[in-house]
Amino acid sequence: MIYRFIDDNGTFVVENPKVYNLYFPLVNKKGTLLSSISPNLAGDIKKDNEHFLTPPVSITDIKTNLLCRRDFFIACSFPQKPPKKPGSKKIIRLSYPYKDKVEAGFLYHKVIKETKSLHIEILNFIPYNLDVEIMWVKIVNKSSQVMQITPTSFIPLYGRGEKNLRDHRHVSSLLNRISLNKYGIFLKPTLVFDEKGHKLNKMTYFCLGFQGCANPPIGQFPTLDYFCGQEDLIHPEAIEKNTKPVNKIQDEFNGKEAVGAFRFAKKRLKAKEEVDYFLIMGMNKSSPEGTCEKIMSIFNQINSPQKIQHSLKKTKKYWLNCLSQINFDFKDKNFNNWLKWVKFQPVLRKLFGCSFLPHFDYGKGGRGWRDLWQDTLTLLLTEPGKAKKLILDSFGGIRIDGTNATIITKNGNFISDRNNIPRVWMDHGVWPYISLRLYINRTADLDLLNTNIPYFKDHLLMRASQIDYSFSQKDYLLRTKNNKVYKGSVLEHILLQHLTSFFNVGKHNIIRLNNADWNDGLDMAAKHGESVTFSFMYAHNLRDLCFFLEKLKVKIKYVHLLEESIILLDQINNPIDYKNFKKKQEILKKYLEKTKKISGKKIKITLDDLIYDLKQKYKHYSQWLGKKEWLKGNFFNGYYDNKKKRTEGIFKNRVKMMLSSQVFAIMSQIATDRQVKKTWGSIKKHLKDKNLGGFRLNTDFGLLYLDLGRAFSFSYGDKENGAIFNHMAVMLGFALYSRGFIKEGWEVISSLYKMAVNKRAEIYPMIPEYFNNQGRGLYFYLTGSASWYVYALVEEILGIKFSLGDMILQPKLMLSNFFKNSIDIELPLNNKRLKISFIKDKKANYRLKVEKAFLGNKIIPARDNKLFIEKETLKKIGKKIINIRVLLK
Repeated sequence: MIYRFIDDNGTFVVENPKVYNLYFPLVNKKGTLLSSISPNLAGDIKKDNEHFLTPPVSITDIKTNLLCRRDFFIACSFPQKPPKKPGSKKIIRLSYPYKDKVEAGFLYHKVIKETKSLHIEILNFIPYNLDVEIMWVKIVNKSSQVMQITPTSFIPLYGRGEKNLRDHRHVSSLLNRISLNKYGIFLKPTLVFDEKGHKLNKMTYFCLGFQGCANPPIGQFPTLDYFCGQEDLIHPEAIEKNTKPVNKIQDEFNGKEAVGAFRFAKKRLKAKEEVDYFLIMGMNKSSPEGTCEKIMSIFNQINSPQKIQHSLKKTKKYWLNCLSQINFDFKDKNFNNWLKWVKFQPVLRKLFGCSFLPHFDYGKGGRGWRDLWQDTLTLLLTEPGKAKKLILDSFGGIRIDGTNATIITKNGNFISDRNNIPRVWMDHGVWPYISLRLYINRTADLDLLNTNIPYFKDHLLMRASQIDYSFSQKDYLLRTKNNKVYKGSVLEHILLQHLTSFFNVGKHNIIRLNNADWNDGLDMAAKHGESVTFSFMYAHNLRDLCFFLEKLKVKIKYVHLLEESIILLDQINNPIDYKNFKKKQEILKKYLEKTKKISGKKIKITLDDLIYDLKQKYKHYSQWLGKKEWLKGNFFNGYYDNKKKRTEGIFKNRVKMMLSSQVFAIMSQIATDRQVKKTWGSIKKHLKDKNLGGFRLNTDFGLLYLDLGRAFSFSYGDKENGAIFNHMAVMLGFALYSRGFIKEGWEVISSLYKMAVNKRAEIYPMIPEYFNNQGRGLYFYLTGSASWYVYALVEEILGIKFSLGDMILQPKLMLSNFFKNSIDIELPLNNKRLKISFIKDKKANYRLKVEKAFLGNKIIPARDNKLFIEKETLKKIGKKIINIRVLLK
């Protein structure tokens, strides 16, 4: 690893960070201010896609663009030692590398610099409860002589939306209006420039500064032009020629690019003396008059070193408390600390969405549908009390045609598509059920299935194949023919997602790929493409749902469903031949036509009839997929392309194989044990990288595959074309564990950690989106692999499962999982804390078996290598902490 941990709270240090291309996230608890920062102080500060305080940054800007750096210049001289050239001074620029190291923790970033005469610390953080970023510069004279310094800050102020970077960059700067006070600069553009319709701007962007105990700067350089003069950012005249700063605004400053460039008073530093400078950066909606009282009231909360130190302490405490909901202790400092950052990744994705970090220079904020549900897996483990509301709210994004909104904003609103493109990801119906399944098993809340919630309604009809140009609703809620808001049960929402997909098939009787599935790179086969991969998972969910419906029969005998939905439950009244793909297509078309305007009426369906229908559908697909898509090469085909051709297999001695095609065949439980064993052999042979140790997303197909997707146009080994893509890798590990292939599952899961901590990864502690051919980690923090890693660790490796509230402990541990003799985990359970210790016998064999457990002092015997603890037993425990010790031999 390129870092070393310096405590047990995840704090780490990186020496000589300039050789890497790194960035670090900063954010407050609500995600209302988002920052990225690199070792050279590059990065951006923003609220959302429309409000960037500093210029938007992509990964290539980190090392190349001086205008995306927070900077600070220190002009140094020794009064008692005359300079060789009259008037010359040594200029230290903090965005330039010296002898540097980075220290980072939850959630702050510190760069420590050593020059010949100075020790400098630059600490940046966003207070957990404020919308500002604080930059704290500490300068220490480490020489034995008196030193005189003249500091000058430089913060580029952008003050508009991301699109203006290449859309009227100069024209939109003409809207800038600048005002000053003794502490800093306020930028309030007159308009939000948008040719679709300009709007009055209400946002004020600001940068304030002070030295020590609220000593203001002696002057400012308010614009980029004034700061640079006739020179450039490499040799700005404000620094090189000591341009005189101003204290009052001048007309010539308006309509220019603004900067937070403050000249602080000269300071004489004795030997070992130190001085502190502070910059406060942010944005705030101002009053119509444009006054800055609200901003100054925020400033007054943090306008001294003591206040800022207190805010930093509270911010660290807040984030560490967030992480404490679920704690792992593997008795290894490095692995424990690394897991802290992995646990934190779903929190970051909740706040950042899938945008706003330098690699993620796309999108407009918010999380995608798939991301929302997969991050829920971790939330169910860490904050189960909040999970029910999140699940109910999220199901409201489903349309009556079984598709869904694709983007969810921070405040929970749904958006059809981030780019206003009518499209459908065919896997989207799979993920909500997986999260719901975990929730019901943990809570035994079967009643949630009958909770009524609304549907999402927008301009898209017939699974995005038609557009309703007359749509003008403001609430985006499905209404009946009588204009009443329609609500259906959660069960109905799940059924419509799965049943519409079941009938939405192509020529090979496989569910259509539409615009892509989990692999966004398979996006060029919308007309004829089919996804075997996720047909497996839809079939799995249909069967799995029957388990809950059987349990529901204890309480009720029938459910109420939308009248039109009976069309999709053909086995009840008018069964069709599922081998006939045209019959399936007719059923779907009939349903979609009927639901363009729904009646709102509901009908009774007995649970027995419903279960029978779902089981028949599962039976059809399990037999069809398991036989027809198993290839002679001992692996599964996963797709058909836009020319209706099978995509995987052996073609002229070239093996074409995708990892996702194997993962979901295994996870769905449809692949037989024999097929799993043979598939694993093929995965090891064709997809495991022998040098790096990871598992590639696909073999090299050796062509541009324009009949399947853009993925194959990427360089092989990057992104969706054969990279070691961690999300799919961890799901492979999970799937293998779920099928009892423990050794194989651990080989996959452990490969992620080994690659992530290898020096060649060149990353901070985390799981990146993928590793490239050189083993370098790319796309930091915002990846679903972290959620699945924690999920796999808890549910499969440590084997802490629930079935309708009853606890089942079935650890799948081997000696190689232990650093010492025990593994501990602590997590929430029904307003209590559950602490479980897995203790291995010192004489244990390679694969461990459960001997017995102690619930407090009570012995719980093992049955079939499992431990069962009924929910009533757990409820009766009066203590707030439930202690369980599991003995393994």
